Amino acid sequence: MMNFTRTCLIGCVLGVLAPSAFADDEDVPPVSTAPDGQYAVMRGVQGPAGMVGARILLDINLSTDLAGKPISLAPDLYYSVTDKLQLGLLHEGPMGWQARPGVGLCLTGENNGCPELYDNVGFDVMYGVSFGQVHLSTHSSLFINQFDPFLMSLALGVAGKTHLGTKFALLFDPKIAIALTERDLQDDALYFPLELQLQAGRSTTLKLLTGLSGGLSAFGDTYEIPIGFGVLQNLTEHFDIGLRFSFDNLLGHETAGVSRTDERSLGVLVNVRS
Repeated sequence: MMNFTRTCLIGCVLGVLAPSAFADDEDVPPVSTAPDGQYAVMRGVQGPAGMVGARILLDINLSTDLAGKPISLAPDLYYSVTDKLQLGLLHEGPMGWQARPGVGLCLTGENNGCPELYDNVGFDVMYGVSFGQVHLSTHSSLFINQFDPFLMSLALGVAGKTHLGTKFALLFDPKIAIALTERDLQDDALYFPLELQLQAGRSTTLKLLTGLSGGLSAFGDTYEIPIGFGVLQNLTEHFDIGLRFSFDNLLGHETAGVSRTDERSLGVLVNVRS
């Protein structure tokens, strides 16, 4: 009953906020006249009105003694209702494409790191408030982190991109996730993914990936800081392909018996746009 009440409360809050966003149909000037996918560093954090997009992440564990355990496929779907309002259905989770393997469809079975085939989903709302040199959007997500027991959290934050000239940009997406159910099993948490982006060519983006995450009640014992490198290559107006390699906790709290370089993952990303 408590789970249902909280879910209804969140729905009511989103219901109150949504009409004002739908009513604001002011166009946002495009940052580039190039085809979608090119000059990605110049662009903002949301798509233009009417765009339907999918970001599909194949995530492979490369950790010591656990290579391929697990392998997961996490599709995120987005729809830009207006230039300022974007809705999403998420599986990557709050750290985006820096997510550890195992989210979305977990493909390798119970004996290889996948307790369940499908055990998480999220619902996402972004609303743009600033455009130009700094793009900034409010960012709210309702995450169901596990179905049984039912673990749900509400993440509130901002997503933005600061342009550092024409070649560089810093993408940030900090949020606080508040545990709404089973608080004895899950903690409130901070998630703060960061990307330094370099436009290496009109169709090629290089990325230095890092961030910070951890449970708030014992942050000093749970915080993680990944370091990774990524490349995103635009193929057509509708398709991009990307590759990421990460040390999943290179600079965070070191767990006893686990070296900082032991935890690694490889991500293969496909972006699809209408």
